[in-house]
Amino acid sequence: MWSPNIFRVQNSHQFSNSSMAFRLLPFVASLIASHALAATPCDFKGVSVGDKTTPPTLMNALGIKEYKMNPVRPDSDTHFELVKRFGAIAAGEIQDWNIGPACDAISCRIPFGISMGNGNSIPVSVYLSFPEGVITEIDITFSQAYWDELRPITDMKYGEAWSTERDPSLLITDLDNEKTFIVELLHLTHQINGTNPKTLDTCQIWMTNYDSVFTHHDPLGAFHSILVIKLISRNL
Repeated sequence: MWSPNIFRVQNSHQFSNSSMAFRLLPFVASLIASHALAATPCDFKGVSVGDKTTPPTLMNALGIKEYKMNPVRPDSDTHFELVKRFGAIAAGEIQDWNIGPACDAISCRIPFGISMGNGNSIPVSVYLSFPEGVITEIDITFSQAYWDELRPITDMKYGEAWSTERDPSLLITDLDNEKTFIVELLHLTHQINGTNPKTLDTCQIWMTNYDSVFTHHDPLGAFHSILVIKLISRNL
């Protein structure tokens, strides 16, 4: 026999289930947000590998108001003299500093004008590659003197899951005066590939406290460290 109580019981269960689902919504949302926050990013200052870009868009995003397009490089004789004295890498860096922030159709190099770290107190040099209009690599170079200061910051930004390779006796040479230095090389590779949340592209992140076996001769100092974010797949 039909009873109105049945209707009341069924409605009671439905209301209870709906009420519970409603109460769970903030919890589920917080889990999704926590997962998003925990994911390893692929960006530097909001510019991420996998993003589509152009030189004006890129420089604007990084706060560079003045830059050159397709700057004229020094003549070959000048370049050769720098290479002979300092080595090819250091010679190129000296020229980059003299030119300043500059781009061509597929890359931008910003030797100065960007800082990072606590209070943005650490000057960095940044190189970005974007063949076919998509950022594939971001290199952030800084003075090795700031390595210990930046390590906790990179942990907070990208996570603490790094594998470390060590060379306790790396020999670095100053070609200009033939002095040599023995240092401990640390090469860190992030164990979790990063993700661009907008494009779902992935990246590999690595960093090293000494980026060359020759000293540098630019305002960042004789020894450079580097953080590299590199695209390893496209979201097909």
